[in-house]
Amino acid sequence: MTAYKHSNVKGLKSKSYDARASRAVPAVPFGIIGATGRVGEQRVAILETVVCGNIHQNQPANEMKTVYKQVAKRLKKIDIALFDAGFSLVDVVAHGVEQCVVRLAKNCTFGQTPGKIPPRTSSKGPIPSRHQAAIVRPLARQHGDKLLAASEPDQTRTIIDEAGTEIKVASWHKVYFLERHLDRIATPALKRKLRNMPLQVVVIHHPDFNDPLVLGTPLLALTAHSLLVIYPEHWPIEGIPQTGKYLLSGGGRHYVHHPTAMQRLPALTMIFGSLLKYLAAISPPIRSGFWDYVVKPTYGRLLRYLKKVGLPLSSQLSKKASVTAHLPLGYEAIRLSKA
Repeated sequence: MTAYKHSNVKGLKSKSYDARASRAVPAVPFGIIGATGRVGEQRVAILETVVCGNIHQNQPANEMKTVYKQVAKRLKKIDIALFDAGFSLVDVVAHGVEQCVVRLAKNCTFGQTPGKIPPRTSSKGPIPSRHQAAIVRPLARQHGDKLLAASEPDQTRTIIDEAGTEIKVASWHKVYFLERHLDRIATPALKRKLRNMPLQVVVIHHPDFNDPLVLGTPLLALTAHSLLVIYPEHWPIEGIPQTGKYLLSGGGRHYVHHPTAMQRLPALTMIFGSLLKYLAAISPPIRSGFWDYVVKPTYGRLLRYLKKVGLPLSSQLSKKASVTAHLPLGYEAIRLSKA
């Protein structure tokens, strides 16, 4: 999920959190689905679907539901869906995407045993409808003045990558959803299925990062080393909106106000950005200047080269039929007239 900030448009209901402003600001939301792979030594994502969010309401959960449905529709048996932080593992599985790896929150918790509704022991009172299980907490966290310790992992191992970095990996096998995770599930049959679905949780402690990476998946056959290798293939999808916002220039700001244009222009830049990244990856690397000692086939170098060459574009792209020769230019155009 990404968003193009558009704070100057009145009537824009959808919002997105801005770290610089420390609050949610009006923005146009998008869901991005793509296939990742490699061209040579470079990881590349090919954009397949852009889900345009509803700008007349601020309900991110509804936008994510649309993304879940699109992923479930397009996912093949040999594919694995990689979801970024912010997506819910229970929602992903509830929409039929069981071949998935989801990045979890640092304060996530699971049950140690499958959900079993306790039997009724008295003829009075309500029928038991919720199960209780011992809590599995992958990471310790502070709750007020109390430190909640992390649960003991089922397996701990140290993996040495190609660069010789020691990565500590802790894994929990066969943990289960808690009852509070299933409160949003309305179908009783689906809720019973999810109560008994075993999950695998892996925590990756990399020395180059301050925070550990927490991953969850229903695929018990995947080893911790496999998850360590698979999930970084997700990163190229984040480069698509970055390329699109770079094309717009100015951090993704686009000065259009019509509802259709506010969605169409960012979508077109992401489509063009995906093609531009792939074109740069299959083309010979272009040196941007004498200072560029380590030449790489990146879209930024390709864009600078295209601007330097000055490719002729069709006049229809900037055609303007209105007469503007009589209008003042520069400072005269913005100077206020005296009362």
